[in-house]
Amino acid sequence: MAGPALIPLALQGAASGLVTGAFYALIASGFALVFGVARAFNLAHGELLLVGAYLAERAWAWGRVHPLFVLPFAALLVGAVAASGQGLLRRVPPGPDLELRVLVLTFGGSLLIQSLLQAAFSGDYRLIAVPSWDGAVGPPFFRLPAGRLAAGAAGAIILLALHAILTRTTFGKALRAVSADREAASMMGIDPAWADRWALALGGALAGAAGPLFAALHYIKPSAGADATVTALVLTILGGVGQMLGLLWAGLAFGAAEGLAVGWLGAQWREAFALAVLLALLRWRGRGLAAGRRY
Repeated sequence: MAGPALIPLALQGAASGLVTGAFYALIASGFALVFGVARAFNLAHGELLLVGAYLAERAWAWGRVHPLFVLPFAALLVGAVAASGQGLLRRVPPGPDLELRVLVLTFGGSLLIQSLLQAAFSGDYRLIAVPSWDGAVGPPFFRLPAGRLAAGAAGAIILLALHAILTRTTFGKALRAVSADREAASMMGIDPAWADRWALALGGALAGAAGPLFAALHYIKPSAGADATVTALVLTILGGVGQMLGLLWAGLAFGAAEGLAVGWLGAQWREAFALAVLLALLRWRGRGLAAGRRY
């Protein structure tokens, strides 16, 4: 195909990537929140997302319940599961290698959830094929996948609502205070353990909310959580820890880069091109797109 003919295809790929990027930011938001407040590097984040994904897949298989209707129930369920993990985190003895111990603990949690999903659902690939999301919307010369557009819109709405909660409510300001300085927050009467528990619950709820959308866009299997965890890690590094709007911009950049790779170079260059763009952005502004601010 001639070079000029690739330009419209690449632009459409980038536009499709932008709407997907907002959904990627939703995937990363729970990971970033837990890391920013509880200082926990949650390697089980992708598996928590899969719990919500399988819940939606079963609801679709049994009763054709739309993933958007399952989303709040998945958020509540996974949020409760994640909050219960605070008891395990508090049992980790303090010390210079605390972060490593938490890392090992969450890795063990990811393996446990993966094993439970394997036992419950086997290793079959599953997908929620929503008929209304199979097509494309927009003018003939610039059409976007309906499913990705819906997931991106849902991701952007949830992230903006979360940003408002964290910046405009007393509850959110308390979490931000613990994230900024745990000792100072404790002296002001904010219990860091309370903040950790809520951060884990919110982080799990966000992962659970992303699950039904993930199952409608990607094939799922018990080991599919690793990709979501890697995406969350990369976007957290790029967007900045604890910065929801920075995370949204990072997701859009990641999605656009991925879309360009598919539209211009071919699907085989998706990951290499996106990661090369991310490395260039990190070198340009190594502390993230919104460095210096939290939330």
